Parts: sequence; C-alpha cells; structure tokens
Amino acid sequence: MRTSTALLGLAIIGLLSTGCAGTGSDGDDDARSADSAPPKHGTRLPVPVTSAEPALLTVESLRDALPPEPAADAPFTEVAQWSMRRSTVAMAGIPGRTSAECEGGTVSEKPSVTTRCTVTYEGVKVPWAVRFDEPAGDLKPYDITNAGQAVLTAKSVYGNFWQTYHRTSKHLRCDRIPTRELVAYDKDTGYECQYASSTNGEARWIDVPVKVGEHGVTFDNDRPPKPS
Repeated sequence: MRTSTALLGLAIIGLLSTGCAGTGSDGDDDARSADSAPPKHGTRLPVPVTSAEPALLTVESLRDALPPEPAADAPFTEVAQWSMRRSTVAMAGIPGRTSAECEGGTVSEKPSVTTRCTVTYEGVKVPWAVRFDEPAGDLKPYDITNAGQAVLTAKSVYGNFWQTYHRTSKHLRCDRIPTRELVAYDKDTGYECQYASSTNGEARWIDVPVKVGEHGVTFDNDRPPKPS
C-alpha cells in the first residue's frame, strides 16, 4: 500500500469551487453605489477585468483536462507522474497539454532517495520531487512536492480575480500577465490586481498582490492590500 503525505490530493483545491482565497465579500447596494464611477486618484493598472473566465477549471473540468488516471496496479512511476501532471494543471487553473518525465526514467522507491521530475505544461517546465520515507509496517510513505517553481497563467489570474472580487467592486483591473510563465512557488510574483473601494466618500484603487501555489492563484499574500 502506498500513501502520500503531500500533494496527491491538492488538485481538488479550494479555488475550484469557491474561487481563490482573497478578501472579497458579497457587499451590498450601498457599497456598490459608492464605487459607481472609477477612482480619480491612484495608479490604474492596464488590464480591465470585466467578466468571468469560461476556461477556469472546476472539479469536473479538471478531470476532463487530464488523461485517464492510472489503474491501481500501475507502476508507481506512472502513478506519480500522473499525480504531478494533475497538480500542475490545477495550479495553472486552465486546461493545457502536459507531459512528465523523471530522471533515470523511473521514480526510486528506496528510502531517503529523492527523484527529480519535471512536468511540462504548454512548454513551461515545472519541477517536482518524489521521496520515499522509511517503511512503516506494510506502508511505504512518500512525498510528492513542488521544487520551488510554479506555472502562472493570465486567464487564471483574471478569471480568479473576477470570481473573488466582482461582488466587492464594479471596477477590477490587473497588471498585464503573460499567457503563461514560470514563477516562484507560493511567493509574491510581483504582479498585482486592484479593485475600487470608497473611503470617506472617495473612491481609490486597492492593490492586491498575486501569487500561485498549491491552491492555484491567490490574492491574500502576506503583504496586505494597499491603496494606490
């Protein structure tokens, strides 16, 4: 029996049913009326976000974006590579072509040995690592972990920002995000999105940082939102 203590389950991620984590709220008519006009002050980011993204993954469409899951008796390397592909597509938030390969062609099942693997998503190479721990009775515990880099997609950023904040503000904008890009895993990417908020009757842009990690794109980084 094999068990994983890391990312085999991350593809069924919180963002898929509720949108990425953020500070958006349902709001009400009074709050919405206060931002009926775009802010006159602050730096406006270049890309308006005006609608939902139809390609954004859901729990159901994630399954359709992958090849069939390996059979229970499939070789472990095949199982691990499929899991890494699933996690990478979930991270990207948008369906895309993937392939996976591991150094030496197979994943070592020897305790304390780390096998480096790579998932290629639409040409972007995302590193992963697989490591088995010491056996525990009949169990062979292992970890599949991201090796510090993630794939960021523009459609996922814009789609998740709209999904998270469109009830908070009528005015949503983002930096110009590349179609897809390799970025640091679970770190501030340097990109921002923004929504309009009214304080003391004056509308201002509130900038929020973009990052991507095991839950895909999120906007609730350690750096708090700031007015611009």
